[in-house]
Amino acid sequence: MADPPPIPLTTEEMDFVYGLPYARNPHPAYGDAHIPAWEMIKYSVNIMRGCFGGCTFCSITEHEGRIIQSRSEESILHEIEEIRDKTPGFTGHISDLGGPTANMYRLSCKDPKIERSCRKLSCVFPDICENLNTDHSHLIQLYRKARALPGVKKINIQSGLRYDLAVRSPEYIKELVQHHVGGYLKIARNTPRTARCPR
Repeated sequence: MADPPPIPLTTEEMDFVYGLPYARNPHPAYGDAHIPAWEMIKYSVNIMRGCFGGCTFCSITEHEGRIIQSRSEESILHEIEEIRDKTPGFTGHISDLGGPTANMYRLSCKDPKIERSCRKLSCVFPDICENLNTDHSHLIQLYRKARALPGVKKINIQSGLRYDLAVRSPEYIKELVQHHVGGYLKIARNTPRTARCPR
């Protein structure tokens, strides 16, 4: 447990960390052992850190912070190209573009002054804060650019989704369902039981 959480990284710092030359393989000590967790993530890309859900049953807020820290589009697309070009067995399927919550990419408080002084544990409970920017357009654009990359056939979103945020963007829901769901849509456990899609 990290208490307090680390200071949030800037986009440039996130890009630096994720741009390091990772091996993208299990540690050699595992030899030829089958590692189910590795099979699940080897073709996935982490696009952000942090969560403003503030759920008492979850440690993400404690070790990643409640401020969303997002990578740049360029950094994410570059990692997809690296997976495509350098990861053995890649067949064109990216298993996830996500993070602690799939659809919090580039979401933040509308006013930095309010964000600095706010002491609420959650930006989404009991209701979504009126100061929270819930614009999903950056994420929609990222999905479209990623699936347009040569050699990429399918991109699934397997990280949990906050549908109370998602339904604020019918275009996001349409994009997600038409192109990025492989039969199942994982809902974040912290999402309220009821959410209605605006007409």
